[in-house]
Formats: sequence, structure tokens, C-alpha cells
Amino acid sequence: MTHVQEGFIQAEEDVRLYFRAVGDGEAVVIPLVCWTEEFDVLARGRRVIFYDPRNRGESTAVDLERISFQNDVRDLDAVRRHFGLEKISLIGWSYFGGVVARYAMEFPERVERLVMVCGPPIRRLPHSEAVNRIMAERLNAVAPGILQELNATSPPDPEKLRQFWELLREVRTGRKPARPMRGDPSKTPNERVEKVVSVFSRATQTQGDWDWREDARRVTCPALYVFGTADILPIEAAQEWAEFLPNARVLKMDGIGHFPSLEDPGRFFAALESFFSGQWPEG
Repeated sequence: MTHVQEGFIQAEEDVRLYFRAVGDGEAVVIPLVCWTEEFDVLARGRRVIFYDPRNRGESTAVDLERISFQNDVRDLDAVRRHFGLEKISLIGWSYFGGVVARYAMEFPERVERLVMVCGPPIRRLPHSEAVNRIMAERLNAVAPGILQELNATSPPDPEKLRQFWELLREVRTGRKPARPMRGDPSKTPNERVEKVVSVFSRATQTQGDWDWREDARRVTCPALYVFGTADILPIEAAQEWAEFLPNARVLKMDGIGHFPSLEDPGRFFAALESFFSGQWPEG
């Protein structure tokens, strides 16, 4: 039987973060339980600690003004302190790839290994402009005018927002998933589409005009960026992580989009297993 523990972490006096810890051994911490349940296959010989950031999953809902990128970084350290860990390895998917990378820049002595899965670019410009352009082109190809319709009302029409959300997942998927997601994030009120969009928008706005190229040089641990060629991030943006992180590689997954753990779980988890065992994965 794999040891499983779950509960809550007190990040602030009135903010509790839900966590689920699986297995025993060296700690690997992953934000966003409700979207990353499949990653528990890494718990063989390790302790994988999942947690929901504030206003996500089962964690405390707070006012939007208390949502920020930097608060997400601080909440990650609250998880480390709760478990009394001197060093941790980190995996961040999508937006949280940026959160774990920033944490490693601020606390390089606390991070053993770092994985970013389809995360943001190391700097906002010029890559975010390319991401927005590619996303708009793909959305308009399958649903002409969807972005204009979405922006026609404030707040956005809930039905149009749900349609946009489903289309966004479709245009960022490169291959039909080999298996469906294990859980259903939408079962929790924090994961309703309209709430996730507003929280994500607020968090990314607070990042400002970020440029982490010089700060990244402080991260000396091994770092792996997983890049799907069918996602909307240009390959040049992924390669910049390997250019500025002193000990980093990019794993290129051809034909895979934003969800490699679902689209090609065999190769993806084999690569992460190699990385956490001390070897660079093939590719």
C-alpha cells in the first residue's frame, strides 16, 4: 500500500491550502492537485506532495486583490515549511511552471531539481506576443469571431466563456489524449470556468513585464523544460530557459501539446523518472 496523507496547510491566518501527499522518500512538490493527479506515478520511492494554491481546487477562496503571482510563490514556501523540508524538487505545469521557476530563483539553495511542463517563457516580450497571436489564429480557425464575442460584454457571457475554455483546450492539444484526466476539476466551486479565468488573469497581470533571464543564472540545480511542439509557445522561448539556466535541458516532444501527461503519458513519465533518478532523458 502506498502511504497517502491529506489535509490543510495554514498559509495565512485565514488561508488554508489543501494538500495530498503520496509515497515516502525525497520530496517532490507539485502545485494544483486537481489538474495533476496523474503525476502520482512518480511516488515510487519518493514522496509526491500535491497542493492547491489559494483560490484553486479545495483551498481557501480569497478576494481577487489577494491573488498574485508572488503570493503563489510564497504559498509554495508555506508548503515546504509545513513539511519541515530543507530541500525540495519541484514540478510546475502551465502557469505554475513559472511559479516553481521563480521560487527556484528566489531560493536556489532550497531546490534539488526543477521541472517546468509547458510553462511560460522566461521573459514576457517578445514571446507573449507570439503566444497571443498563435492562440488567436488557432481559435479563429475553428470558431471565427469567438474572441470578439467574448470581449463584447463585461463580464463575459458565461456560455461564451465556457465555449472559449473548451476551444482553448482543443487548440492546445496536439494528440488525442491516451487517457482522460483521472479527476474532474470542475467538481469544486474554485474550478468553475469563470472563476479560473478571473484568477488566472489577475495572477498573470501581477507578473507585470517580467524578464527573468539574469535571475535564472542563480539556479544551479538540474532543470528540465518539457516542450510540446503542438503547443502555442514558440520553440525559441523554450530554448531560452536552457540558455539562461546554468544546468538545464529542453525535452522536445513532437506532436504533443499542452497536456503531455495525458497525450503521451508513457514517454512523459519515463522522462521524468529518468530525470529524478539523476539522468537526462532522451530527446
